[in-house]
Amino acid sequence: MKIGFIGFGNMAQAIATGLIENNVTDLTDLIFSNRTESKRKVLETQFNIKSTPHNQDVWNQSDLIILAVKPYQVEEVLTKIDKVHSPYVISVVAGVTNQQLAAYLPESSFIRTMPNLNAQVGEGITAIIENSTAKNELLEQAKKIFESIGTVVELPESQIGPFIAIAGSSPALVFMFIDTLARSAVKYGITKDKATEIAAQAVLGSAKTVLNSSQSPWNLIDQVSSPAGITVDGILSLLQNDFSASIIQSVDAMVEKNDQLSK
Repeated sequence: MKIGFIGFGNMAQAIATGLIENNVTDLTDLIFSNRTESKRKVLETQFNIKSTPHNQDVWNQSDLIILAVKPYQVEEVLTKIDKVHSPYVISVVAGVTNQQLAAYLPESSFIRTMPNLNAQVGEGITAIIENSTAKNELLEQAKKIFESIGTVVELPESQIGPFIAIAGSSPALVFMFIDTLARSAVKYGITKDKATEIAAQAVLGSAKTVLNSSQSPWNLIDQVSSPAGITVDGILSLLQNDFSASIIQSVDAMVEKNDQLSK
């Protein structure tokens, strides 16, 4: 299957990397568009795949399009393409709904998806948004593509807001948590670089522990917390300072913002 990228920014590049490194498709079956010649040539050399300045060329030469432009560009890009044939389309564009995609792509089977930043290191989580009109072949191909850069969940479109909050935006919260842990250690003499490495590895290991355990995160907290121990005092301090409530309020704010942008 020939796969074309309309838009080749960070997310599209992460997907291309996953496809290449996991041998999901041949290099000769990939093509991307970019209007800036100097940047296009650099990316063409970096990824060793074909490129073109014209979105129309990508559309014409592909069995499957990965739409990865900015949200404000979607209407202009899709309305300008002469849809001489109807390739499958996978959208990774934030905020563009199934209803909007259906209006732009009346003849193509499409799927809306939402990958997150961690796809860049092969540890992403991608939501495939349910679409009753999408063909099974496209759904299976979408799973194959996004499993090359992490894990996949299927969700109804009504749940995209909380998904964006806890998956799309949450890396920023985790980065903030790691940085705060590190700065706290700097206070006691550990260098910032070393403290960041320590904190990041602790968070990485903790995430793997949750994923590999049949126990809830709270039960795992109990395992780390000895009676009258150091960890208990730290946990109690967080609870007394509304740590959990602050996280919930942050998620609420992000869901609300997504709802506003989707109207």
